Amino acid sequence: MADSTSASGKFEGIRGVINDIRLLLGDLLGLGKPDEDTRMVIEVIFGLMGYMAKADRLVSSHESNLANQIMDETDLSMTARRIAMEAFDRGMLRNINVHAELLRFVDAHPAGSEPAERLYDALLRLATSDGRLDPREYETMVQVTRDLGLPATTLDNRLAMFNVKR
Repeated sequence: MADSTSASGKFEGIRGVINDIRLLLGDLLGLGKPDEDTRMVIEVIFGLMGYMAKADRLVSSHESNLANQIMDETDLSMTARRIAMEAFDRGMLRNINVHAELLRFVDAHPAGSEPAERLYDALLRLATSDGRLDPREYETMVQVTRDLGLPATTLDNRLAMFNVKR
């Protein structure tokens, strides 16, 4: 039994290396540069994730791991990952205007659109990633909910799906 787990881990490691090589080759061939809208989506999502991660004054390993996981889930190129990491850092350093970023986002992707749902989901996942919801994280999510043009009840309805302490 332990051997199959060990073998599975080796294959996961190989897949990761192959994925990294694929991303690097894509960037070298110029295939990894996101278009203007995709860049804006990446900047807003990861900037707000950085802001949310630092809302309770401490960026946990759960939060940073989730940011990396979302980069993997969305299959970001190396160039897009660099943009995402820079945006995350700006958010953590509070070098963003949350309201202005959300207005920029909603201008291109209104409430209910697939990108708006991805943004909201990413922020909720991040806010609840450590199993608790700090009051500052909750207040940030209230602002995000309002600025995305979602009904006020959306936040509490979605939070009910997570097992978090408030």
